[in-house]
Amino acid sequence: MHKIKFGIYKFLFFVLLRLPDFFYSFLFAIAFPVYKALHTKRAYGRVEKHLDKAREYIETQDKGAALNGTPRLLNGAEPLQKMTARDVFHGIFWDALDSYRGLARIKSTTDRIVYENEEIIRDAVAECAKIGMPIAGISIHQGAFELMHRALCRYSDHVHLITDSVGDTAFRDVLKELRSDPHLTEYHPEETGKLIRELFRTKGILAMVFDQGKNTKGNTVSLFGRPTTMYLRLPQKINSMGAGIVIFRTFIEESDKRKPHRKQRIVIRFEKYFPPHYEAEGRDLTADIASEVEKWIAEHPDQWSWNYHGNFVV
Repeated sequence: MHKIKFGIYKFLFFVLLRLPDFFYSFLFAIAFPVYKALHTKRAYGRVEKHLDKAREYIETQDKGAALNGTPRLLNGAEPLQKMTARDVFHGIFWDALDSYRGLARIKSTTDRIVYENEEIIRDAVAECAKIGMPIAGISIHQGAFELMHRALCRYSDHVHLITDSVGDTAFRDVLKELRSDPHLTEYHPEETGKLIRELFRTKGILAMVFDQGKNTKGNTVSLFGRPTTMYLRLPQKINSMGAGIVIFRTFIEESDKRKPHRKQRIVIRFEKYFPPHYEAEGRDLTADIASEVEKWIAEHPDQWSWNYHGNFVV
């Protein structure tokens, strides 16, 4: 039965990912009003509430900055002021499609991927290699985030990806095959001990997203003036053991949004390096990463998963 379901899921993925963009534009236009009606008090309602509160926070902080003559809280936060819940779900819809088309190595999608600030991760890998240590390449559920795990295979022969379970066994196996790469090894959250041992043995790269988690304890941070949870305990632990950390993100390039979707560039941008033992000198790793993430979300609010049920819940 498992093989049959696996074959069906795989065939459906193959067909669906190759349907033209106009089919998906039509599908979203038809399906979204139904989804909105069914989720007004759930996912859709959460997104509206979170956007409103984020805007209120930025407006309050900006008024205070204007009175005090200090810099604005978040430069470039204008996109958030204009954002609607529909924009968020539209962005998530297309980002998911880009993710899976990219994993399936569909050329029309992979040709759109560009890399920025690669020297950050290349230098981090080289610096840690000198002391015989690995690094972590970590991010959030923004843009076509599934592509980032594969992208890290450009910089190491040993990428260790930690993933949560989704769907039934056959569906998970299809996703695992879709994500697969000769340099990539997947681990379930329960295999954290094994992952750490292999990471330090291979001097490779830990790959994970840290803004969602299940059945695990996270770190309380502040986003847009509200407490929320990020799951940084694993990167925090390996950093204390001597590993460096690189944070990076993906998004559809702002300047290309008026172009047809098939021509919009998918940007994978490396942002910042945190050296080993970052907190040993009195710095706050989780707070500093949260500050960066807040900027990312404010710049591209339509491409972050505001609808996740665990956001802003501590």
